[in-house]
Amino acid sequence: MLISSKIRKLRVISFLLFFTPALALVASLFAHNYLVSFNFKPNPKFNFVDKIPGEIILIPCDKSNDFCKNVDYEMTKKLHECNKYSLIYDHVLEDGSSLYPDYFFKNITDVPNNFKNNENSYFQIKISDNINQYCILNSNLKKYYDFTPFIFEKIFSLKYYSKKISLGTSVPVNPILYGETSISNIVKRYPVKNIFKPLIYLSIIFMIGYWFYYNVIFNKILSEKKINLFFIFGILSSIFLLLHVIFLGWIFESEILAKLRRSYIIFFILFEILAQGFLINEIFKNKIQLDHYINKLIIYLKLSFVSFICFSTILILVILIFYDLDSKIDYILEWNYFLILLFFYLLSFLMWKRNA
Repeated sequence: MLISSKIRKLRVISFLLFFTPALALVASLFAHNYLVSFNFKPNPKFNFVDKIPGEIILIPCDKSNDFCKNVDYEMTKKLHECNKYSLIYDHVLEDGSSLYPDYFFKNITDVPNNFKNNENSYFQIKISDNINQYCILNSNLKKYYDFTPFIFEKIFSLKYYSKKISLGTSVPVNPILYGETSISNIVKRYPVKNIFKPLIYLSIIFMIGYWFYYNVIFNKILSEKKINLFFIFGILSSIFLLLHVIFLGWIFESEILAKLRRSYIIFFILFEILAQGFLINEIFKNKIQLDHYINKLIIYLKLSFVSFICFSTILILVILIFYDLDSKIDYILEWNYFLILLFFYLLSFLMWKRNA
């Protein structure tokens, strides 16, 4: 009964160790892409009466606003305060004729370099009949905004009013297929790191539990009291992953410290592969004693997978040493390698019998 209980715990931990880091990578990428593509923007806030196409506001150009070079206006702070229709800006005379008929004003502060101080002119803001694509009132997301406005407002405030936000790219990416950027470039930045790091810290706890229970279960089944090599290398891999996550995003002036930081992920991979290699070796050495507890087919799948990962790792390292690959290929390999690596734990979940 004691062994069965520990096997059940190991199966749960194995699945969580597959799911949690996968979620960390995928959720971080999704969050990054959503923030990048979030195109609802702050709007100049004017006191239009009816807010309908054709309505006009005229701001007199005088010394108080440096003849409309420094027009005082407020930006919207809430998504629903946006202008449903886009606005057209112009400098006009009292009769409504444009001072600059051949000049297109993009916004209220957009004035020509040769602008003249004309006291009889106005800055005209006109509501056009064109839908404002940056206004959530015109979006299919409006119904979701009405249901949970605080979520959208938080994203809106984060993107346009937070000084801490820093995104790895300016457009949505799919580096798993196209290799536009590295994992670290996405996950080391605020606010994405607030998703990635906690999930990986949780994964490290699961990883320690994973190797602990493997060591305990083997000792129980084989009537031994020893610290297996797979346990030692597994704990070492956990430590180096922890160090990698702690220092992720740190900038060191010392080149030695910078190289040391980059070495953590290499040691994590090395010790993880060694741990899995020694584990599968122990399983095959003691497969008769383990026969009641494990699925034989999954053992061979796990052996094949460990062999595949070892071969792939060596091949990738050889290629990287002798060939200068395009950065996109590097990034595709990086994203897919770490996602595929997680199948170590899924196979462990499947390998142990549910009712052993």
